[in-house]
Amino acid sequence: MPINLSSYTAIETGLFVRIEVDYYKTSAGATPTSTVLRFSDYRGTVTIDGESYVGLGRLLNITPTVSELRGTTGSVTVTISGIPNTSIAEIVNSRMKGCPIKIYRVVFDPVTGTQLAITGNPAGRFFGIVSNYTLEEDYSVDERRSTNTIAMICTSNMEFLDNKVTGRKTNPSSMKQFYPSDVSFDRVPSLVGANFNFGAPQ
Repeated sequence: MPINLSSYTAIETGLFVRIEVDYYKTSAGATPTSTVLRFSDYRGTVTIDGESYVGLGRLLNITPTVSELRGTTGSVTVTISGIPNTSIAEIVNSRMKGCPIKIYRVVFDPVTGTQLAITGNPAGRFFGIVSNYTLEEDYSVDERRSTNTIAMICTSNMEFLDNKVTGRKTNPSSMKQFYPSDVSFDRVPSLVGANFNFGAPQ
């Protein structure tokens, strides 16, 4: 739904990211839990729909997307820089790949910093899954200190559904996964390569 901003002379926007991680571990020996990661490129912590989003400011970068009337396939890359070494264990030990991700654009009043109470705010910008991620270390020899950057490659739900393989195999093992006592496909392997001449005279 489009946002009507015709009555405003100035606005401020921010991108808010929500990732649902089913297998999240703070360390290698920790017990995995289900958690939701929420952060934004806004200047401070903001509560949206009862959930707090940590403001990362310039440390968060999201690649541009194209606004179209119809849903199309595509992907975005969410990059977080300045990650301390102590937080790397959370990334390495958790299962980020395959997690659902949602990105919203929120419009604020630039003077008060409050979310505008208008229809369509926040607006959904991207919905998909984290298909892959990369870690990159930036080491400073002079300061003997390193910082890390994570880049999450996210695939849209449309592209994910386009690439989804559906259907079943016509073999006994596939049939027995769904119907263990069914024997209707048991003779399929013996029919492979057989020549059937239907309608030929005897």
